[in-house]
Amino acid sequence: MGSTGMHPSVEILQKYHILNSLSEDQLKLLTRALVIKRAPRGKKVVELGAEESYSFFLLAGDVVLQAKDGSASKISHHDTSAKNPIAQLIPRLYDVTAVTAIEYIHVDNHLLAGLTEHPDVVRKKSEEVFLDYGLEKTTKTLEQSLNNDLTNERLYLPSLPDVAVKIGKALEDESTDAERIAKIIQSDVAMTAKIIHVANSAMYSVRGPADCCAAAVVRLGVHTTHRLVLSFALRELFNTKSGVLKERMKALWAHSLQVSAVSHVLAKLTGQFNPEHAMLAGLLHDIGEIAILTYAEKFPEAANDEAQMEQILTDMRGSVGSMILRSWDFTEDLIQVASEAENWQRDSSGSPDYADLVNVAQLHCFIGTPRIQEMPTLDQVPAFHKLALGEFTPEMSLLVLEKATERLAETEALLNAG
Repeated sequence: MGSTGMHPSVEILQKYHILNSLSEDQLKLLTRALVIKRAPRGKKVVELGAEESYSFFLLAGDVVLQAKDGSASKISHHDTSAKNPIAQLIPRLYDVTAVTAIEYIHVDNHLLAGLTEHPDVVRKKSEEVFLDYGLEKTTKTLEQSLNNDLTNERLYLPSLPDVAVKIGKALEDESTDAERIAKIIQSDVAMTAKIIHVANSAMYSVRGPADCCAAAVVRLGVHTTHRLVLSFALRELFNTKSGVLKERMKALWAHSLQVSAVSHVLAKLTGQFNPEHAMLAGLLHDIGEIAILTYAEKFPEAANDEAQMEQILTDMRGSVGSMILRSWDFTEDLIQVASEAENWQRDSSGSPDYADLVNVAQLHCFIGTPRIQEMPTLDQVPAFHKLALGEFTPEMSLLVLEKATERLAETEALLNAG
């Protein structure tokens, strides 16, 4: 389950019977305290016997309610019954499981009680509850506030453009073809131009020009097209309004690109990974830092403290990054990459995975920089041995970096397309 980082609108809340009697001012206050959450198909979102004091409202999708005796009933967000809280009695009388991917909100029952009391006291009580949610607390340190919002799933998470989300969902259907993907892309004029430009670049153009989006997707393939759309979308996220953090965000993008390029080269070298998926894994490995740096804009004193910011990024990038990718419905292997980035002594069982690959790629990227002094050598890292790269000499590392530099130049050219 993951937070979308989006607050429900007043119009959404007004659809629910228990909420539509509230005034517009009350609903506006309520939206500030709520964040829309997502859960994939098969995820249990309410547990039989649980006693947490909240009301569950289904915004989109279908769920099944299963009682202790095994009897079950299905509820869709279109159903009249979904206009009330689902499995409301405490302790809960049902397991509630997502039948499809769903969106929902949790509303604290104490907050609901405060809102529905006498009008003379409602504003005072609701504001007291909102204070408990941390919406007005500016005296907390950056790390305390970030931890609190992360724990309570209130952390704002960056969102992907609709076109990237729609392509990802379309690809869940194995029958999806290039024409369908092209139709989705064409809803975004700028993205269409970029995909056609890439398809006609030296990296992909092997014959006459691709003069339309469908032809470009056919040439690139639907999965490569999806990764390119994601890459274009990600580039837009590496921005900040803060002058203090602008250079840090710029350096983060440059580092992510370099790790992406080295991951691509190592994937080809080992022959055990999809090079383009490895490239995307490298680009995503520090995605948690984007949300943390964006959050830090509200804490200029901490943002100016380089040592403090570095410690917070080190401590929290993995948990925040994995939450972001889970909210985007990314595959588990990419979520693991974000979660395990810079866990140098990670020693998972089984075959090497993309987290192993990206960690080895990161160590290569530190060669020739001051940070290499703080890092373990390659032969001290379990991931390196799992990749079975053999006698990997300094000369070999330099060769990898040389090839990655070529790949990096190509990648930067592609992502600057259009």
